[in-house]
Amino acid sequence: MMGKLYIRLGLAMLCLFMLLGGALIVISSNTSEMYSLEITQRINRDIALHAAEDMPLLQDGEVNKPALKELAHHVMFINPIVEVYLLDVDGRVLSHALPYGTVLLDQVDMDPLHRFMEGKEALPIFGEDPRSPEASKVFSVSPIEQEGETVAYLYTVLNGKTHDGLRESLSNSYHLSTGSYAIAGSLGLAGLAGLLIVAAMTRRLRRLVEAVRVYRGDAFQGRLELDSAVYSDSDDEIDELAQAISAMSERIEQQFQSLQDVDNTRRELIANVSHDLRTPLSSMQGYLETILARGDRLEEHEKRQYLEVAYKHSRRLNELVGELFELAKLESGNIEPELEAFPLMELIQDLVQDYQLQAQEKQISLSAQCEELDLSVVADIGLIHRVLENLLQNALRYTPRGGEIVLSAQRDAERVWVEVVDDGEGIASQDIAHIFDRFYRPEASTKQQSGLGLAIVKRVIDLHRSHIDVISEPQRGTCFKFWLMATA
Repeated sequence: MMGKLYIRLGLAMLCLFMLLGGALIVISSNTSEMYSLEITQRINRDIALHAAEDMPLLQDGEVNKPALKELAHHVMFINPIVEVYLLDVDGRVLSHALPYGTVLLDQVDMDPLHRFMEGKEALPIFGEDPRSPEASKVFSVSPIEQEGETVAYLYTVLNGKTHDGLRESLSNSYHLSTGSYAIAGSLGLAGLAGLLIVAAMTRRLRRLVEAVRVYRGDAFQGRLELDSAVYSDSDDEIDELAQAISAMSERIEQQFQSLQDVDNTRRELIANVSHDLRTPLSSMQGYLETILARGDRLEEHEKRQYLEVAYKHSRRLNELVGELFELAKLESGNIEPELEAFPLMELIQDLVQDYQLQAQEKQISLSAQCEELDLSVVADIGLIHRVLENLLQNALRYTPRGGEIVLSAQRDAERVWVEVVDDGEGIASQDIAHIFDRFYRPEASTKQQSGLGLAIVKRVIDLHRSHIDVISEPQRGTCFKFWLMATA
């Protein structure tokens, strides 16, 4: 039970109230007492002066004890807590009117008395009480002069022994006890109220903790659902925490889904790679086994035909393995393009020349077009060569005999747009969003070959902080278009 946050906060608040209440009681008590003593000393400031003027306390250099006794009785009749002493100029007690043996000091410190008579120090000022050496009391004092010279002092202790006795007798009074109980009860009620307030303020936090506990029990599956009792219109820290936890659970769900998608993609990739590797391997193995088993019974042209087919499949296998390694490198994030300025049209014309023979064999028209022959771009020439080569190979694969393929470049402000256009089979609208996926083969395609060429193209274009667009219609051709930064 003590582990609950609102219980600990409530107890902490109760302790704080008790400490604060105790401090206020001590401060108010001391302040009240000092204020009372100041009032007492101010009211009775001149009591010693008036008493000294009314009575001749010294006669012929001797203490007039009857006069002092009469004065003490007169003063104590008016104020029973006042005690009267006659002091010499050094503070020694010359006489008093108190019972014998009750005065314990025979000399009083004169420094507080001089400060009192100067009148420059704030009241109250405390002096020694001859009857209570351990305590300091407020007082009044007046000099007694003869022939213009101070010969003694009339010293009156305003809160004498009688005052102390009265104070002790009232320490257990009904009103003081009632006040103490009232203060204690108020502190208890304040602590209980604080506990209820803290419990109410942390209610949403407890509901949030319960929701997180349920979410953890569900192995962090799905999204953390928070009801309206957790949220409020105050937009306070608990709301921020709830929103952050809700967003975190959504992010976790997305990551779980992403991991699941990655796992599905991995499985699909393994299946596709296995299929695409198995096909050329099986064909190559079959033809080689035929040559080994029937080599002496085969004609030379048959052996050559079988070897050519096996060689074609081995080249396809080598290309596929090379593309796998290339795509793995591009997706690893460890490749940074080596940007440099180079003439783009020279690269395009070199590619057109390299594939011209293959295009002629398929009776396809292959050409390059550009209004500015000295057009230069800033890019990685090796990676861009690979992009154009893959796009050109893809166009040759899907363009029928008698078709046309055009590679073109055109400058637009700070960019150079590169296009590879063919009038081949085209791509269905539902397939365009997936053609850059690994091993994707359009369902309507008549070609059985699938690969990684367009996936490599997309990764290279992404590395150049660019993007590639596809415009295509079935049986009307395809246009691949991307941009590169032009030189200044």
